[in-house]
Amino acid sequence: LDDYPRASPRHYGELHVDLLSWIGVYAKTLRGVAEEIGETEDSEEYARHERNVLSSLDGNSYPVVHKGYISLFPFLLGLLPPDSPHLGPIMDLIEDPQHLWTPYGLASLSKSDPLYGSGENYWRGPIWINVNYLALASLHTNYASKAGPHQQRAQKIYTKLRENIIANVYKEYQRTGYVWEQYSSVDGEGKRSHPFTGWTALVTLIMAEKY
Repeated sequence: LDDYPRASPRHYGELHVDLLSWIGVYAKTLRGVAEEIGETEDSEEYARHERNVLSSLDGNSYPVVHKGYISLFPFLLGLLPPDSPHLGPIMDLIEDPQHLWTPYGLASLSKSDPLYGSGENYWRGPIWINVNYLALASLHTNYASKAGPHQQRAQKIYTKLRENIIANVYKEYQRTGYVWEQYSSVDGEGKRSHPFTGWTALVTLIMAEKY
């Protein structure tokens, strides 16, 4: 995530939670492939890697020093079960307008962070549709549709976040004639590259609720 702030000096509690989360997803995916083709030994090996990653995440990744997208990765990638004790605090972070919640989508860095909006300001506040897509996909697939202590809250967050993202991308398209690489977390205005039909085109899947 380019200029997203990492702990400096290094902080044991962070441990690159995004990298660990991706490794967990890859292990889970490869385990499924191995099971499908009957490679029992490989399946057991990937399951062991998956368990180790989840154990590391559960024990070491909270709190992340700079709250923002990195804090959300175990949630974004569906690694947390619906009854995880970490899920409530993550939803608190998502819903808090002093941190990530905006009327336009989830900001990339907490508005309370001293580095919010600083420097190049690439991943230090702006809204990215690809990460918001992951948030919506996880809410829809892993938490809003499955029984658990946060099911109703997940449904509420999903509905409002989806409305906000669609409305703002459409508003900016009407205003400028473009879809944009990212959007301001202050006023929702499109920023940087345009026309940008890369990950911002995910808004069409968000509209269709295809995750």
